[in-house]
Amino acid sequence: MIHQCFRRIITTLLLLTAFPSIATNLDISQQQAQKLHQAEILFTMKGSNTIGEKLAPALAAKYLIERGATETEIIQTHTVEKTVIGTMQNGDIQAIDIKAHGSSTGFKALADSNTDIAMSSRRVKDKERQSLMGQYGDLKAMANEYTIAVDGLAVIVHPDLNIKQLNTKQLSMIFSGELTNWRELGGINQPISVFARDDNSGTYDTFKSLVLKRHKVTLSDNAKRYESSGELSEQVSSTFGAIGFVALPYVNKAKAIAVSEEGVALSFKPNKFTVSTEDYVLSRRLYLYYPSNNSNKYAQDFMNFVLGNKAQTVVEQNHLISLKVNDATVRFNRNYPPRYLNMIRESKRLSITFHFDQNLELDNKGKRDIARLAEYVKNRRLKDLFVFGFSAESGDAEKDKALSESLANQITEQLKASGITPFYTQGYGSRGAIASNETANGKAKNQRVEIWVGR
Repeated sequence: MIHQCFRRIITTLLLLTAFPSIATNLDISQQQAQKLHQAEILFTMKGSNTIGEKLAPALAAKYLIERGATETEIIQTHTVEKTVIGTMQNGDIQAIDIKAHGSSTGFKALADSNTDIAMSSRRVKDKERQSLMGQYGDLKAMANEYTIAVDGLAVIVHPDLNIKQLNTKQLSMIFSGELTNWRELGGINQPISVFARDDNSGTYDTFKSLVLKRHKVTLSDNAKRYESSGELSEQVSSTFGAIGFVALPYVNKAKAIAVSEEGVALSFKPNKFTVSTEDYVLSRRLYLYYPSNNSNKYAQDFMNFVLGNKAQTVVEQNHLISLKVNDATVRFNRNYPPRYLNMIRESKRLSITFHFDQNLELDNKGKRDIARLAEYVKNRRLKDLFVFGFSAESGDAEKDKALSESLANQITEQLKASGITPFYTQGYGSRGAIASNETANGKAKNQRVEIWVGR
């Protein structure tokens, strides 16, 4: 009996040595440790916690099922590390290793040749791109960069607080501590309690970039910080006077408010459609970076898989916004040109909005969206397709009008090449801005092409 117990301890220690990350979580069963020891790791994913906490494991499990796994299991080996294992029909165990310590760690792992795929809740930074150029080429190239979903940061308040809308300037004043009472914003006499994610969070990194840095402020020292979006949301919903920000799936019992840019007439609440079109100010893309010169055939196969409908259904099941095309009846706003309003009065807008890089070429998501849109139109036999272009404001109305027409024509020509001929194409210049033209991010949102269909 003692001998058997001793042998079990030795076996477990050997497994922990073979799989070091298990040592951080002693709740793993001996059976799970044995499976991890036997598993063939197909590829590794490192980086964003927003992706790596739920979405990446769910995608990995679905991928293993598509490969023929009869059962899958997600084993947590660390607070932010998981291994997804699948038992194949022949009894072999295949696995995908996921470590989600933050977006920047994904690019560091690529630099160290220590991961196959980098997960990121922001686009690769120029300094990261340049430092990795020699190893992998341009990570912003279409062959290396994949948008797998869209997310929106929801600004949430206590459900009984009579605040419905704020702009990014007001948010910066609240989260920096300049405003401390809701009466300063026309609300009741109630102190403001500020809640924020921790420094390792990609959600915080995005909020910092789009709100705090945008208005040249830093987060208040009095802000209460949380590692978990779910816990933060719970605290906001139970603390009268509270405000915070979370990824869209974590609004829960709190109230999400509309957000706009200072000086911009339009404001949007985060929902499936406004995040999908990226009209919502705090929308963001979720990326996977897979260097095309990587020879791992399983990782390449997975990258092709995540763009398909089965994987995108998994995205939706995890309460993020998929890349699938959908439509919606959109409210009218007098900020738009009258002719545009007349054109869309009996139409629906599609969820795909085309955006462009600084050189005015269609971005990588847009290039893939052309095929997605063409398939959608063909399958539904849609006839009246409208292509409307908008530009950022340059101060020269004629130049803006010409640019918006050029962008719209670019999309029309690509659709024609895919077998789709739009009914009407038009550019409207810089009218209808949805974001500030004072920032690069705002200009990118304003410089867009919308797609509408007749009802």
